[in-house]
Amino acid sequence: MANRTLARRYARVLAEILFDAKLDGAKQTKAVQEKKDQLATFSALLQDHAGLRNALASPAISQEQKLAVLDGIMKTLKWDQTMRNFAAVLVANRRLGELETIVESFDEEVYARLGIVPVEITSAISLSSGQKKDLEKSLAGLTGSKVELRYQEDESILGGVVARMGSTIYNGSLRSHLQRLGTRLAKQ
Repeated sequence: MANRTLARRYARVLAEILFDAKLDGAKQTKAVQEKKDQLATFSALLQDHAGLRNALASPAISQEQKLAVLDGIMKTLKWDQTMRNFAAVLVANRRLGELETIVESFDEEVYARLGIVPVEITSAISLSSGQKKDLEKSLAGLTGSKVELRYQEDESILGGVVARMGSTIYNGSLRSHLQRLGTRLAKQ
């Protein structure tokens, strides 16, 4: 729990830096998306490369050497100075172990500030672009907010769609319909 609280603090600070820039809507959204992508890339990079993660976390390596590594990453991944400085703070404060939670907390913080509701959509097959637009329109109407849909496929639901918004689940899958039908038939 303490790690989650700490991760939220780091995420909130990064979000405040971004939102204090007072960019217009489209530029703000683009800047936020860039930071989200950069954080996710950095997290994936550290997960995939144990040597890099260990070097940045090691007390045996000087802070100057770690900053030089971050500068190299910054150039390779085309980060701006804000992201490089944020990564440097994480390294200096030995918070790389919380990076995954920071990424999640940053997403939550940003969505709250932008008024966007993230929705996980699970379908048995890939949805067409028309189906995706219809689904987005329906869910935006249901929530009264902008929605960002994240799609995944799961053949076990047989058909239909399951939408998850936070702790709320709208289950329109064929599997759940068949289960309810089976329950009703068993009661008769």
